[in-house]
Amino acid sequence: MDSQRNELLNRIAEGEGLHLDFKHCISDSGKIARSLAAYANTDGGSLLIGVRDNGSIAGVSSDEECYMIETASMLYTYPVVEYTTINHLVDGKTVLEVVVEKSDKLPHYAPDVRGDMRAFVRCADKNVLAPPELVRYWRQSKSFVPSDLYYDDVMKLIVDEIRISGFVTKDFIVHFTGMTVRSVEDVLVNLMLMNVVTIEMDEKSVRFVFTEEYKNQ
Repeated sequence: MDSQRNELLNRIAEGEGLHLDFKHCISDSGKIARSLAAYANTDGGSLLIGVRDNGSIAGVSSDEECYMIETASMLYTYPVVEYTTINHLVDGKTVLEVVVEKSDKLPHYAPDVRGDMRAFVRCADKNVLAPPELVRYWRQSKSFVPSDLYYDDVMKLIVDEIRISGFVTKDFIVHFTGMTVRSVEDVLVNLMLMNVVTIEMDEKSVRFVFTEEYKNQ
């Protein structure tokens, strides 16, 4: 028991990040749904319910919190995000861990602040909107047929720019080519389907870089 307690405290001490988020309590099932969807759409992770932002233990009533989590999953995520829960007892207080695995049913949607269903991803310790190219890639990869793809002059321009600069942005391509945003997204999604480029992002920017497989060719 002490080893489990110490392991949890060590994880808390490392702070929030890509795979870990603290919640003092659950007061908004929609907000929790965004975390569930973001973890499922990214690389999975855990919510620690009953832990303050500073890492101190507040504790929760696990039955009530479990109900709120179930509501968030069943009513506010689509497709429904599956999860498991673990109760941790720390100094007489219960910390509820909600574990979400990376999903194979991408994309998962949850309501944004206006109630519109959107796809979210985890970026550092934040839940952010998934770039439209990534959402389209998820959708189109389900019916991916290699013969549907092509390699044109715009794709060559993108590949050449990444070779020179290490990355390219959608805004750069739109400005350089004069193409519509939608047309540029079409090209980028095709390059993603071809496993030539992938997305790197933070809270403020989205960049397209070579996949490891393409770099090693």
